Amino acid sequence: MLATVVASATLVIAGVGLSLMASPSTAQSPSTVATPPSEHGRPSWPGERRPGDLRTPAYGVRPATVSRVAAVETRQPLWTDSPELTVALITVELMVGAWVTWKVTGRLLRPLETVRAEFRMIDPADRPPRISEPENAHEITRLCHTINKVLESLHKERKELEEFAHYQRQFASDVSHELRNPIAGLRTQLELARQDPAHAHLPELLGTTLDQVERLQAITDDMLGLARMQTGTPGELQHLDLAALVQTEISRRADRLPVRLHLIHGSAVTAVPSQICRLLANLLDNAQRHSTHLVRVEVRPTKAAVELAVSDDGPGIPVGDRERVFERFTRLDDGRRLDRKGTGLGLAIARDIAQAHHGTLHVEEGAAGGARFVLLLPRVQLRGTGRS
Repeated sequence: MLATVVASATLVIAGVGLSLMASPSTAQSPSTVATPPSEHGRPSWPGERRPGDLRTPAYGVRPATVSRVAAVETRQPLWTDSPELTVALITVELMVGAWVTWKVTGRLLRPLETVRAEFRMIDPADRPPRISEPENAHEITRLCHTINKVLESLHKERKELEEFAHYQRQFASDVSHELRNPIAGLRTQLELARQDPAHAHLPELLGTTLDQVERLQAITDDMLGLARMQTGTPGELQHLDLAALVQTEISRRADRLPVRLHLIHGSAVTAVPSQICRLLANLLDNAQRHSTHLVRVEVRPTKAAVELAVSDDGPGIPVGDRERVFERFTRLDDGRRLDRKGTGLGLAIARDIAQAHHGTLHVEEGAAGGARFVLLLPRVQLRGTGRS
């Protein structure tokens, strides 16, 4: 702003100088105009009375005095007589104005050089990038603030991409490890049978290979389910009564242990029915595997959510492992002992389904001492009932 003011003042000064150059060089005064000659053959001076002139003479005015006054009035300024001097003065004014403008502009733009130097030294792999915000330079300060916001967003997105890439590498490593064991078992058994087919026990071989194939198929299906969950909630969302859905799903199962239900109907959620059934099936399979006598399923509404809980009376899960069980391919010792065909993906898929429905899934200690898995889904209004 200061540079703009200085430049404007310089232009005004230059304009004044040019107007002086263009002004007339002689300004005649009415007192310097000579009157026509009189009858006696000489010009008449101002104030002199001519014969026949009825005007009152101006007494006390001498011709010499009038001449001096006229000479003073017709004197011209010095620079109007010298165009070269006028141009030189205007040139000096322009040079001074340009110098002042250059100095002021350089001072105002000096913080930009600092910003450029800091921006050049930014290392994306280092701590969150940031440039200093200069004081007393409001426009540049706002610019630096905006740049810092953009740098923070880029750094955050970069960290998320790095975490996703690490997760993908870890997932690929885990999948390879899980698939390698059944494949290696299948190959060993088939090679032994090929080396000595006469002594190979065919029924036992077929049963073992079929178990390995079933485990491979289970891992493949779970991996496909995880991949679908990564692309969003598959299927069409519906308003449904969670208690009615749970009751219908459990009635179709033939479990090892009985399931005790405690359901409160009218607990409505918005969800994909097939995905909620998959989540419930994973929780029930886990409970049936670890329970000793009974599995309990509860559905009840809260103020803002609907709670689905699946409990067992087994040994439970230690506090330190209650988050780890939701990691992919994680199987505790008790789980490996009870089910050698497990993939370690069931609980991970269940949590992904819960998060895809804007819900949560966690584990706590049950009333019987076992594990209690609790699903919370946002509660909605049932259509046409007036209840929520």
